[in-house]
Parts: sequence; structure tokens; C-alpha cells
Amino acid sequence: MMERDQYPKDGIDNPGATEDDGSNLRPDLVISVQPQALYGASRAQLPVSTVDWQSVPRGQFIPVSGLDFLIGVNSLLIKQTVEINEMTSKIESENRYVVKIPQGESLYIASEVSTATQRCLCGAGRAFTMHLHDNTRQEALQLQRRLAAASCCFPCRLQYARQEMLVITPPGDYVGRVQQQCSWLAPAYLVKDATDQVLYVVEGPAQFQRSALVQSEFKIMSPDGLRVAGRIVHGWDRELVSFTTTLHVPASASQPRHKALLLAATFLMEYTHFERAKSTCMRCNCF
Repeated sequence: MMERDQYPKDGIDNPGATEDDGSNLRPDLVISVQPQALYGASRAQLPVSTVDWQSVPRGQFIPVSGLDFLIGVNSLLIKQTVEINEMTSKIESENRYVVKIPQGESLYIASEVSTATQRCLCGAGRAFTMHLHDNTRQEALQLQRRLAAASCCFPCRLQYARQEMLVITPPGDYVGRVQQQCSWLAPAYLVKDATDQVLYVVEGPAQFQRSALVQSEFKIMSPDGLRVAGRIVHGWDRELVSFTTTLHVPASASQPRHKALLLAATFLMEYTHFERAKSTCMRCNCF
């Protein structure tokens, strides 16, 4: 019988053997490198925990793109952050928003990029690009709005026909747009996908006074305009002690792209109807 010390030793006479550390995982199955961000941006480590989300009954998942955070979401709350320079001066700054689940986690941080000249002269009708970043610090959505400053002389041309917002996902995929239609009775918007097909019609109250629109409701209708599918509500939140805009997503909007278009429509309502004009130098918008 061969004695114990006659067996080849691990790592010397038997290079194929390795020291047993008590783990039952194969070395080639252990992931030691986190996924890297695309386009040179820094990305937080995955997975992103969603176990404690209160309003979404789902377990943990790993989002592949920023739109995946909208999976299973049935309502979204938009809250504008307080800008110190707006409180201490009359010059309006670029807006910042938090998009979250009501009574739940924050999904996106939205930041506006616009010129100081248009903020001063055009007010709420200014052109801007809204960047939405998810919890992994990646840009999930990009909302582009054209200049739509209202005018007392050309209300139909400038106030209605030119209200439009494009929705783009990185690195430049076109998702769709939200376009306002010319109407003299009540605001009306069309939510269109990438093929220019109408998905929803957003209808507002038949009142144009600012005080009536501080707390108001926009109905999300079916494409034929016969059935109410969802709502966009703006009002005062006592718990957050601020004005908030809540999007109640229609049950038929199961795709994250459709929810992203409705989120863009909510932001367009926020600027067109809900944002109060401030007394800035030579402001030209009249609505």
C-alpha cells in the first residue's frame, strides 16, 4: 500500500489541482467584472433592487435599458425641485424634476437644458431638451421641445399648432411625439408612435384662465376619442407640500415606449398649462 506522503502534492506535482476554499462554484462561473457603461458614461453597479417598491407588485429584476424601469408601472408622479436662484431673483432657471412612483421609489431625475435668452423672453413657451437619467446614472430618455412662444396676434399658429415634443432614447432612436392640435374650445393633444400612428388623445378642460388650471385634470382618451383610458392630474400634494403632476397610465399602455410617450405628454402639460409665468424682463408669452 502506498503511503500518504507518496501522493502528488497539489499545485506542484499536480498543477491541475487547486486548493479547496470550501466554495462549490466553478472558477469559470464566478463573475468578477461588472458590466461597463455604453458611450463612455459611468454606470452604477447592477442589479438595482426593486423589492421594496410599494406600488408595483414585482420582484427583483435587472434593467437592460432605462425604459425597463417603466415595466409594471401604473402611475407616475412628477415633482419639480426648488431652485434657490428662482426664490431669490426674478430670472427663471432651468427646471429640475423627480419622476417617481407615488408612495414609492424615484425612477428618473429630469433636467432641462435651455438658453437663458429664451427663458427670459419666451417663458414657458421656450425650446428645451429634457434629459431623464435612471437609477444607474444612464440617460434613459430625451425629450425635445421646439420653440412655441404664444402670441396674442397669432394664437392658433403659435400656441396650438407648434406645441410639439419629440421622444428619443439613446443613442438616438426615435420613439414618437406629442403634438397639439388647433382647437378653440379645449386643449387637445395627439400622442403618436414612431410610425405616426395615433395612440391616445389628451383632452384638457375648456378653460383658459391660469387660476382654473392650477388644479385641473387632463383626460387620456382612446384614439377615437370615445373612451377615457387614463388621466393627467395637477394639484397640491399635502404630504409633499408642493404642486405635483400625476400620470395615471392607461391599462392598454403595456409597452414601456407607450408609457414614455405619455410621460412626455405630461411634461408638455407641465410647461404649457401648469407652469406659472414669472415677472421677468420683456417676457413675450401671453398665455
